[in-house]
This record gives sequence, C-alpha cells and structure tokens, in this order.
Amino acid sequence: MTKDIARNVAEASLGVQDANKRVTETSLATAEIAKEIAGVDHAAGQMAEGSEQVNASATELSKVAEQLQTTVQRFTV
Repeated sequence: MTKDIARNVAEASLGVQDANKRVTETSLATAEIAKEIAGVDHAAGQMAEGSEQVNASATELSKVAEQLQTTVQRFTV
C-alpha cells in the first residue's frame, strides 16, 4: 500500500511538472505573440504617419497646381 501511495505521488508529481512545463511554454509563446502584435501596431502607426504626410503633400501640390493654372491663364491670348 505504501508503494502504491509513493507511486501515485510520483505520478502526480510528474503530472504537475508536465503541466508547469506546458504553462511555461504557453507563457513564452504568448509573450512572443504580444511582441509581434506590438511590432505590427508600431508599423501601422508609421504607415498612418506616412499616409498623413502623403495627404498633406498632395494637398499642397494641388494648391500649387491651382496657382500655376491661374498664372498660366493670365498669359493666354
């Protein structure tokens, strides 16, 4: 009977060790996923900033084109 108890305790201990290993692996994987998500978020932020700059440049270019058109129309005979 004592051997059975010792064997059951040993098996339970192995089960706990296995569960701890899986929890650690899951934790590491979750941390890596969180790191990747943060990287994607950062890249998306940079793209948004770039898009805003392109939009501002396009707006400015449109204004310059209008001014140029007005200037050119003055010289039309």
